[in-house]
Amino acid sequence: MAVERRSLVAAVSNNPVPGADPEMVRSFVTQNQQTERPVAAPVVIEPKSTIPKEEPKNSVDTKLGARPKKKQSRFQPTGLTAITVRLRPEIAGALKRASLERQLEGQDVFTQQDLVEQALEPWLREEGYLS
Repeated sequence: MAVERRSLVAAVSNNPVPGADPEMVRSFVTQNQQTERPVAAPVVIEPKSTIPKEEPKNSVDTKLGARPKKKQSRFQPTGLTAITVRLRPEIAGALKRASLERQLEGQDVFTQQDLVEQALEPWLREEGYLS
């Protein structure tokens, strides 16, 4: 039994999507940006800070080339942010082994995420990247 292959554009043209604008469906499938309807720009609401801004204590320091400290963002994300890092195989293996052994021992901190956070946090504080 041979299966007839056809393009998505042909399939959508022959069988319209119920309740959808056929022109919008076609433009989505073909990625034609010209026929899309304009979308309202998102509204960004920034929280008002009640903490007064710090003025430089000595403007001479900045004139002499001393770098002013970078402002730290007052925004604290809720939840977690996914990042990707590449580790040498022996470090990745040791991390995984530590995680599994700690889990089997019933220790509170056992996930790879928790172990990495626990190791990085003191260094970031010491270097001034985390307050």
